[in-house]
Amino acid sequence: MSQAPETQAAETTAQARKPRRKRNRQRTSASRMTWTYIWLLAVIMVVTSFATIGLVGYHLIRSKRDDSILMMSTLKSATSTNEPDWQKWHNSTPANTRRAFVKVTMTDDAGEETYFSRGTQHFLKNDLDEWPLSSHVQYEPDQGLYYHSEATERRGTVTIHYQIWQSLNPMVNLLRLLVTTILGITLIGLVLGIWLIGLLARRLNQPLVQLTEAANSIVSAKDVTYHETLPVPDNPVEVHALSIEFNRLLNSLNRQVIRDHQFVSDASHELRTPLTAIRGHLSLIRRHGEAHPELVPQSLEVIDTESLRMQHLIESLLQLSRMDHATLALALFDVTRLMQGLVAAQPPAGQRVTFQGALGVIAYANADTVEQIVSALISNARKYSPEDSTIEVLLQESGQHVFITVTDTGEGVPEAEKKRIFDRFYRVDAARSKEVAGTGLGLAIANRMTALNHGQLTVSDNQPRGSRFTLTLPAGKPLSEKNSDNI
Repeated sequence: MSQAPETQAAETTAQARKPRRKRNRQRTSASRMTWTYIWLLAVIMVVTSFATIGLVGYHLIRSKRDDSILMMSTLKSATSTNEPDWQKWHNSTPANTRRAFVKVTMTDDAGEETYFSRGTQHFLKNDLDEWPLSSHVQYEPDQGLYYHSEATERRGTVTIHYQIWQSLNPMVNLLRLLVTTILGITLIGLVLGIWLIGLLARRLNQPLVQLTEAANSIVSAKDVTYHETLPVPDNPVEVHALSIEFNRLLNSLNRQVIRDHQFVSDASHELRTPLTAIRGHLSLIRRHGEAHPELVPQSLEVIDTESLRMQHLIESLLQLSRMDHATLALALFDVTRLMQGLVAAQPPAGQRVTFQGALGVIAYANADTVEQIVSALISNARKYSPEDSTIEVLLQESGQHVFITVTDTGEGVPEAEKKRIFDRFYRVDAARSKEVAGTGLGLAIANRMTALNHGQLTVSDNQPRGSRFTLTLPAGKPLSEKNSDNI
């Protein structure tokens, strides 16, 4: 079935528009600058040309009008009631009378008499056409344009009618020369301007081209180290600032990619260990369970332990994932009371946990997550401290901050590893990581919770031995003062 003509026309129009849009999208900054300059220069040249021609033409016409007025005045003086004195008129007129034609008509009771200057009768043998834009400008097919002026006066019984035609051909030739000159200058200006602006546009656009090529080379590179940067040109200032911001963004993305790769690698490693143990004991039960039933309870216990470890690991990973986009409801709360309750709830077995701090210390944070952070710090201290040691929780307030310090007497954190202590899956002593329970995510979760509370978590050495984890939170007004403010 054939399509209707309207549908075919619409499809043809749509197909014709697609390449045009594609070309517009592919236009470079240099070509845009060049074409913008071309249109701007063309408009300026056209406007300047018309303005110049119009202004020059107006002044030339005005000059002819002034000459016509002067000629008319001297012609009246050189004309008597009998006839005009042509010699006197030529001698008394300062304007050029050689290109002027004069017709004088005298009318009285006896009749009408017409007088012509030299060449006027031949000039007037053809009818003159008026110029459409001005009634004073007339056109003679064989001789060109003329400015026509006329006047009438009465002397006694005689009515005298004067007509003067002045040649505008010199003015037309001058205007023609002017137009030709302007067009030539415009053409030369456009050609030179296009060439110069093309060079300038490409030069100005070169830093962006280099930036694009560098970005393309990074994207197309097979071996990416995630430490690549874009070149930063000195000029122009906008491209310089843009390159710096691009490098900052690229650096941030590279760090995130490196962290993600490390996270995936560490998570795979942590999950592989319990999975290997579970599959090993399942295989052991299949092969030797019937012949050696005493192995089954032991293998089931290992499977239960390792599956529980996997469960804790997965829960910790989900918690970290949720906290990447989480926000907390912050409020004023009594940190002293929270720490006292937390320390009192610690199990009596193992290390002894003590608390020391001022009463009525108020912080502006989320109380539940602060309790989780300090609990994680105490749990970490228990893992790496001797059984008979003491873990101290110290609460202090200074200025606009509240400091909660958890101190242990364990082996401490080496200086070189303090920067990585809060990374996911990082364990200080890799050799003891299997002996010490945990997933390596506790401090990472605590650090993320601290950031959500607009606080800071740091680690330092305890003297003479051990570590000091300090949680810094924003301080708040006392609750009694807050209540009085509300009143």
